[in-house]
Amino acid sequence: MRMSIFNLNNNDTYKDEYIKIIKVLNSKCITIQKKTYSYFDYINTYLFNNWKYRNTYIDCYEYLKFIGVNVNSKKISMDAFINLIEFILNIQILIESNKYYNDNTIYSVPAKSIIFHNIPLILDKLNYQAYDLDDKVMIFKKDIDYEDLFSIVPDDINELILSYSNINNNGIKTKRIILNKLYNYLLSDVEKYKSYNSSIFSSIKLVINKMGVVGEIDKKYQNLSNYKIRKYYDYCFNMITYLLRTEAINKYKEELKSE
Repeated sequence: MRMSIFNLNNNDTYKDEYIKIIKVLNSKCITIQKKTYSYFDYINTYLFNNWKYRNTYIDCYEYLKFIGVNVNSKKISMDAFINLIEFILNIQILIESNKYYNDNTIYSVPAKSIIFHNIPLILDKLNYQAYDLDDKVMIFKKDIDYEDLFSIVPDDINELILSYSNINNNGIKTKRIILNKLYNYLLSDVEKYKSYNSSIFSSIKLVINKMGVVGEIDKKYQNLSNYKIRKYYDYCFNMITYLLRTEAINKYKEELKSE
């Protein structure tokens, strides 16, 4: 039996999508100053050296190799594919932040379709989501564990929570930064969060103030291994999200009472 076109599923794999993206972006798809470039040559010529997150890489292609992408190959891993999309989205921020490039960069129709239409759909299909974090975009796997918080806390706090849950064990400095920001959010309505569970709030405060999240590690905890410090940071994060979830749960209870 025939299905409506609106009920058909796109079964392209991430590799299929990658080949489609590379085919378009390797073509002459960008025009500026009456000259036409491939997307990557355009980045290399005009933008890459002005990107503050390029680290010590001297050109776009060297950076792409670093993140696992060879634009002349049809082979790619899932992680490298997501890295490529993350790179493209960050380059778009760079373009849009500069009036000259924003006003004078002309995309071919296929390139415009890839960057502005296809990429969000691809991320959604692969269960990823892009988040604006300060002046950069970071892509994270969607995490149903925190969906109940999305309507409770501001977008920047959601982004911090998702960022933390996607940091590997070596990201101890980033974990400190995120925990500090989340704790400051609790402090913005400290009495409310204390009222949910004062003992948990005290434990959070201990980790923040004594274990190097703010200032130096207290003498009492200086002999803790990095493994234990990271473990306690993760405990602290889970306790913070517990308090935030308590707010959500209380709202659910109030809604049920009103029925």
